[in-house]
Amino acid sequence: MNHLELDNLQTSLNNALDSLRVSMDGSRLPPLSSQYGTDAHPLDSMDQPTPVGVYEARRAALACVVELKNLLQHPFEKAAESAFSMYDFPSVQVFIEHGIVDRMAKEPSGISVKTLQSELDLDSHKLTTVLRHLSVYGWIRETQDGIFALNRSSRILLQGQRGRAVIMAPNYMRIAEALPRWLVHPEFRFSKSPDHTAFQLANNTTKPFFEWVKDDRNYLSRFSAAVEAIGEYVTPGILSDYPWQTCSESTIVDCAGGKGSLSIALANKFPALRLVVQEREEMVGPAEANIKARLDPNLVHGTVVAEANDLFSTQPRTGDKYTFMLRHVLHDWPEAQAVNILEKLAAAAGPKSKILIIERISGHYPDTHVELEHSPVNTMDSTLPASLITEQTILNSSFRMPQALALHLLCILNCHERTLDQWRTIISRAGLVITGVYKLRTYVSIMECRVIHTDES
Repeated sequence: MNHLELDNLQTSLNNALDSLRVSMDGSRLPPLSSQYGTDAHPLDSMDQPTPVGVYEARRAALACVVELKNLLQHPFEKAAESAFSMYDFPSVQVFIEHGIVDRMAKEPSGISVKTLQSELDLDSHKLTTVLRHLSVYGWIRETQDGIFALNRSSRILLQGQRGRAVIMAPNYMRIAEALPRWLVHPEFRFSKSPDHTAFQLANNTTKPFFEWVKDDRNYLSRFSAAVEAIGEYVTPGILSDYPWQTCSESTIVDCAGGKGSLSIALANKFPALRLVVQEREEMVGPAEANIKARLDPNLVHGTVVAEANDLFSTQPRTGDKYTFMLRHVLHDWPEAQAVNILEKLAAAAGPKSKILIIERISGHYPDTHVELEHSPVNTMDSTLPASLITEQTILNSSFRMPQALALHLLCILNCHERTLDQWRTIISRAGLVITGVYKLRTYVSIMECRVIHTDES
C-alpha cells in the first residue's frame, strides 16, 4: 500500500534530523536535552545567531513534526484543543506571576506541589492540574506523582529573561476575544484605520492604541518591554546575514528607531559604522539614555546619536552619504501612508544611497531566485539535503510565532503583513526599486532598495 504523504514526512524528518546532527557536530555544539540544566544551551541564546545548517535543519524538523500532527491527530481532538486553548496563556501567566517558575529553578531535580502550596500559599490540588497542563506543552515534566521539574525551555521565563517580558505584556486575552466582533462590526469591518480595531472594542475606547497606552504607564512599560524582547530576538540574524560593511562609507539613519537598540547593536559589532536614531521628540531622551547605557564605551564619541524627526516630515539628512533603515515600521501603516513614508526617503536619498526595509515577507518566495528588476535574491547557503517537504510547508509550520504576532498586531494596530509582490508595489510607487532581498536567520528579511533613476522610470 502506498502511504505517500506519511512516507514523505518520514523521509523529510529523517533528513532534517540527520542534517541537524551533522551541523551541530560541525559547530561543536553540545547535545540537546529537554531537561533544565545549570547552563543555558547555546541554541537557546538570543545574543548569537544559530549556525546556518542548524537553523535550516531545525526549522525543517519542526515543520515535519507539526505536519505529522496535522496528518495523524483526530479532527475532534484538534477541535477540542482549539476550544480550550484559551487556558494556555493564563497557565503560563500563573507559572510566572505566582513565583512558581522561579521557585522551581532552585530545585532542578523537582519539587512537590505540597511544598509549593506551603511556600507560595497556593492550593496544591488546583496547582497540580495547572502544572500538568503546562507539562503537555513541554515547559515542565512530572517526575513522580505531584512532583514537577523544569524543562530547558522554562529558562526563558525566569526573572530578567526576554520570554518573561513577552508573556507579561497585558491585555492579550481581552483583545483576542474581541476578534470575532471586530470582523463583523458595521463600522470597523472594512476599515484600515488604527482607530477601528479589536483593541478599541476590547477596551471600549475611541483612542488609537498608542494614544491609549500613554494614559497607563504600567501598561506602556510592559508593552515596550515585550516589543524590545521581540526586537532582540531577531537582531542576531539582522546583524549576521546582511553585509553591513558595505554601509561603512555612509551614515545609517535608523528611521523610527525607538530607543536605538538595533543601532547600538550594529555599532558594537561593526565599529566603523556611524548611525543616527530618529524618533518622535518625546522618545529622543529615552534613546539617548539607552545609547549611553549600552553602547561600547571604547567607541568614538558620536558613533550613535539620537535626534527628533517624524516619519511624515521632510527628511533632513540628504544625499549619497546616507543609508536609510526602517525596521518593523511600515507594517504599522496602510499602503498610502507607507508609500508616503518611503517617498520622504526617496526625496532625501542620493543615487548611491541605500534604503533598507526590514520586515516580514508573507507567503512564499523562492530560496534561490526572485525575479527582481536589477539583481537576484541574496540568500544564506544551506547544508540541508533535498527534502520532500516544501518550503511553503516549512514557512507555515515552523514559523507560527510570527504569524501569531502578525494577527495580534492586526488586532491592535490594523497592521498589514505583505507578500513580496505587495512590498514591491508599495516600494515602486514611492519611486524606489528593490535591488536585493536578504533572507535572514529569523522571520524577517531585508529588502535593499535605491531610488529609480530618471532613465529607468
